[in-house]
Amino acid sequence: MGTPAAVAGDQVTGTCPLHLMPNPATGAPQPTPPLPFAAPVLLGACASVLIGGTPAVVAGATGCNTPPHVGLHPADPFFAPPLQQAVVTQGSTSVLFGGTPAARTGSPATCCGQPVGTLAGSAASVLIGG
Repeated sequence: MGTPAAVAGDQVTGTCPLHLMPNPATGAPQPTPPLPFAAPVLLGACASVLIGGTPAVVAGATGCNTPPHVGLHPADPFFAPPLQQAVVTQGSTSVLFGGTPAARTGSPATCCGQPVGTLAGSAASVLIGG
């Protein structure tokens, strides 16, 4: 049985475990607690495949963390909000949209460069297998 396809605007969610914040006493970088991550996938969807009138998400599609992490130390590699991206890293091995693996609910993704995200697809009328 397949799982729902993902379309532009569906979210990658996860928890970023490795960020740096300023130490309140010294200002030196120190680890943050895990930070929540949510990014609607808006870039890199397959415009030639529409599901319910919306472009289908494929492996390699991206989105920016919304809202961005704030209060990070400037030494954090993802300090600037445009760098706080999600990238769908894998799709179906048997279904291609525009020659690229189709993404679906449960497709893995990165969150701020870490492989900790999961895509939630909303196109329940299109189920994608393997």
